[in-house]
Amino acid sequence: MQKLRGYWEDLPAESPNRRRYGPPDEPSVQPVVALVAVIAGIAIAVSGAVLAGVGIAVAGLVWGAVMQRQVAEYRVELAVYNASVICLAEYYVFA
Repeated sequence: MQKLRGYWEDLPAESPNRRRYGPPDEPSVQPVVALVAVIAGIAIAVSGAVLAGVGIAVAGLVWGAVMQRQVAEYRVELAVYNASVICLAEYYVFA
């Protein structure tokens, strides 16, 4: 039995198990895009096109919430990965 992260770190770069037992991939979040959408939506709403501005601002808020959920899910997956162990006799992972 060995910690999964330690086993993965000890694998050589050309090992086929490197991808299989690797940590979860980080989500590509861009909070600046959501922030710019909210600011642009507010600016558009103030300039006169209220419905379009509110729609853009709400879309930016929804996009920010989606990115926040992706980050939260990644943190849970990473915590499970860091707590997992692997049986080196059978290559079975225990989470």
